[in-house]
Amino acid sequence: MNDLTVPTQGDILEQVIIKGDLAKLTPAERVHYYKAVCVSVGLNPLTTPFAYIQLNGKLTLYALRACTDQLRQIHGVSVEDVTATEREGVFIVTAKVRDRNGRTDVSKGAVTIKDLGGEALANALMKAETKAKRRATLSICGLGMLDETEVETVPSALPAHVNMDTGEVGPVIPDALLTAATDAALKGTEALNAWWTAQSKDTRKTIGAKGLADLKAIAKGADTPSKSAPVSIQDIESDIPWKDE
Repeated sequence: MNDLTVPTQGDILEQVIIKGDLAKLTPAERVHYYKAVCVSVGLNPLTTPFAYIQLNGKLTLYALRACTDQLRQIHGVSVEDVTATEREGVFIVTAKVRDRNGRTDVSKGAVTIKDLGGEALANALMKAETKAKRRATLSICGLGMLDETEVETVPSALPAHVNMDTGEVGPVIPDALLTAATDAALKGTEALNAWWTAQSKDTRKTIGAKGLADLKAIAKGADTPSKSAPVSIQDIESDIPWKDE
């Protein structure tokens, strides 16, 4: 077998089952696996229905909004009933869904609302309903994976930067570093420039080219808050004096 041989869907699925960790697949295998999962449930991979996270030390997929939205349309999933209860500061929503074949499923979504009020409380209540509906959709469609509304509340879940075209896995950026970088970017290009210059080479490498491009876009927006049109990365590159090392 030469290096250009494309792995079959069966080969890739077997490797995932054996290894239990998408990080142990080759980049090419990750790309094919991602597409295979999309095809198996009728999703369009170009819409990025899934993203990657590091969960319990393993690289895995979780479902984005595009995933559940498409699944509802493909399988004719409709919400039949939604009920809500509150228990010890936790707001719980139960959603019952039905597909076009008459099958039903039920899932819950829960959020903490203790000490919340006003807009924060309103957002939490809506989030619980969204959780319930998306979890029920994934369940009735046979996808046993986390939804993005759940990932936010899992302490051990870290965002994983995976190039969807090549399957290459980038470094995981710690929350503290991501927060510090974002805070600097929100103050504008000059502040981000000063922050970046003060960072070590290892820190710059951890953030990487993709992370840096995102920070530049944020900084550019902070510099020109009145502009409504999006700024391209190409425009931003020429305005920033540093380059990734």
